[in-house]
Amino acid sequence: MNQLPLASGGVPLRQVLARDIRGVRPPDIRATSCTCNWRQVHRGDIYVAITGSEDDGHTGAAAAASRGAAAIICERQLPVFNVPQCVVEDSRVVYGELCHALVGKPAEQLKVIGVTGTHGKTTVARLLTAIFHAAGRLVGTLDSYGYWDGFEDHPPLGGSLSPPVLARSLAEMVVAGASHAVVEFSSRELAQQVPAGISLDGVCLTQFGSHHLDWHGSTANYHNAKRRILNYLHPDGVAILNADDPVSMKILDELARPVLTYGLHGASEITAQIVEQYINEQTFVLSAGDDSVGVRTEIVGDHHVYNCLAAATTALAYGIELTTIARGLEAVDRLPGRMERVMCGQDFAVLVDAACSPEGLRYCLRAARKSTTGRLICVFGASDDCDSVALPAIGRVLGAMADVSVITNAGPMPEGHHRTCMELRSGFADLRKARIILDRVKAIGWALGEARTGDTVVIAGTGEQPHTPLDPNGAQANDSDIARGIMNGTVAPSSLRLVA
Repeated sequence: MNQLPLASGGVPLRQVLARDIRGVRPPDIRATSCTCNWRQVHRGDIYVAITGSEDDGHTGAAAAASRGAAAIICERQLPVFNVPQCVVEDSRVVYGELCHALVGKPAEQLKVIGVTGTHGKTTVARLLTAIFHAAGRLVGTLDSYGYWDGFEDHPPLGGSLSPPVLARSLAEMVVAGASHAVVEFSSRELAQQVPAGISLDGVCLTQFGSHHLDWHGSTANYHNAKRRILNYLHPDGVAILNADDPVSMKILDELARPVLTYGLHGASEITAQIVEQYINEQTFVLSAGDDSVGVRTEIVGDHHVYNCLAAATTALAYGIELTTIARGLEAVDRLPGRMERVMCGQDFAVLVDAACSPEGLRYCLRAARKSTTGRLICVFGASDDCDSVALPAIGRVLGAMADVSVITNAGPMPEGHHRTCMELRSGFADLRKARIILDRVKAIGWALGEARTGDTVVIAGTGEQPHTPLDPNGAQANDSDIARGIMNGTVAPSSLRLVA
């Protein structure tokens, strides 16, 4: 969605660039649409040249001009002479500002809440949305599960969030009558300044770990990317921080704005006490000052309690009562690929989780272990989101926490992924605990066939992502579908086909 036509007639380019322009005053042009892809330029578009990690949009400026661009926004003077150029400090920032201006600056008509962190972003976004629904407020949601505009659910984006998609989504939420928007931001999206052009009313940080290091280069770069979300927080906006996370507490010392903290162990304004945990549910008491309420959730694990705390603390900042918050949290009884239970009448537990980092897998296996009386069996295959540099560390977690591990691929066997499995296996101290089955469906089938009464099978690495064709028409299934099909006898794990 790179084109953003505006039915009202566009916006003056000078007005959008007033704060960003360097040198020559921008031309008196009315912008009606823009793009950062020179291949998608149509006559009259504003072309924004953006420098990426792999390519430089400035090299496409001449081609954009030949396709009819009305103006070029760039970070340096270019040898293009037949189209006006606007040289700016940061074209990414201008691109975001222009996208939002073209659709009427919808973020100014919504209370936009940004959610980020190493783990739990999507879960917190969905929990917070459920709480707002319980409070009778119309809210839009944009996260890795998809896009809810207030009336209709849309499928996932199929890639990273971009400024035009963010702007158009917020505009549609305004049209739907939403009062609030909950938006999940990844570290890559923050590094690429995707939120440029909006002012966040609230920011919720789940916690800081180490992830995407193959893209960011170092843990410090990754943390700095996450912290960028605070640059978009309105001066009167509220920040929600995890008091049990050391990096978040360092940020707390630097913030000169309203802050609320939550935690299970450290001193914080919002706390929780876990009462009991089973494989299919857990109960905890949520406390805010002198008020407290019991919460029963069918999603298990300490990490889910943290997610509930993050969502509850954010909701409290918006004046929602604790009893209403509890109703909202309890309404979320299933999240695809997040400690998702698969039940087909079997006498052992099956959980599907999207964990694809050492930390995420550790949280997942720790939660599963607490309620397992038998063996803990884990099937793990690295998804595209998994850091290649973290593979041996993931192997160490599997070797230390699971009784039996099955190393596999993320889906149908792609070329070269045998090496990925071997890198995972290299982290095991005892190689006898690691079985390699390259075909993911066969790996899941083997683990389910191996499970006995009281065991728990955890299928991790891809979560809700569809990956394996299970019928002649090419329809794809995710890990939950595959596990359910194998246990129901409708999927033959040895042949990747539906059983008639």
